[in-house]
Amino acid sequence: MKYGDVLEKILNYKKKLVEENKVKSPISVLDKSIENYSASDFLSIFDSSNVALIAEIKRSSASAGEINQNIDLEEFALDYINNGASAISILTEKTKFSGSISDLKKISEIGRKMNTPILQKDFVIDEYQILEGATNGASAILIIVSILEEHKLKSLLNLCSEISIAPLVEVFNEKELDIALNHGANIIGINNRNLNNLETSLDVFEKLAPAVPKDKILIAESGLKNIDDVKRMANAGADAVLIGESILINNNIQSHIKQLSSVKKCK
Repeated sequence: MKYGDVLEKILNYKKKLVEENKVKSPISVLDKSIENYSASDFLSIFDSSNVALIAEIKRSSASAGEINQNIDLEEFALDYINNGASAISILTEKTKFSGSISDLKKISEIGRKMNTPILQKDFVIDEYQILEGATNGASAILIIVSILEEHKLKSLLNLCSEISIAPLVEVFNEKELDIALNHGANIIGINNRNLNNLETSLDVFEKLAPAVPKDKILIAESGLKNIDDVKRMANAGADAVLIGESILINNNIQSHIKQLSSVKKCK
């Protein structure tokens, strides 16, 4: 099965799930919960002279399959934070990543205690998901340009601004980058993985990064395995890197995170 077909299945499932959740927990309920919403400031992680490491937790992925179904969320989160990760990314997509909103809630509780921002990664197609993420402690949320119509992208970004959750706007090519910039995205994630075939190349970031205005925050996503890859992305203009699989499968996670988070920015 082509991954494009898998992506379509994920999105169809997501549409169904969102409608079900709207019945279980109406938007009016989430709106009230947001009044008590408090999360660490995601933007603060980019103030350092180092390239910020956003370390990801996931049980499985569409590209790698099963990684660790029995992962101890608290143990990994604390290892990440105590060894230099600037923020934690948590997958909440169920069908291919074995994630859930309850995972976000658990990680966010740790993030609040440790003053560490949490990025929620999912396939966001509806405003409801942003409200849901905010009420469960997300400091930032992934917005993927390629799966959205422009009017929906605009609506999602407006809502993020209203409730003060940071949107990480993900692009893969020049067209998507232009769309993101035209709609005022300030945090741009360049995904080195092609979502249609799952192939990765760090060349993608190096090709697109020069077109991103200097006042934007630039994050390199996917395909980074070691400190040399982080240095390469830093040289191309990255303010941060998002790394998951290479950390999760490493035999010495603590040492690996210390290395990955030690690279200086080149801006």
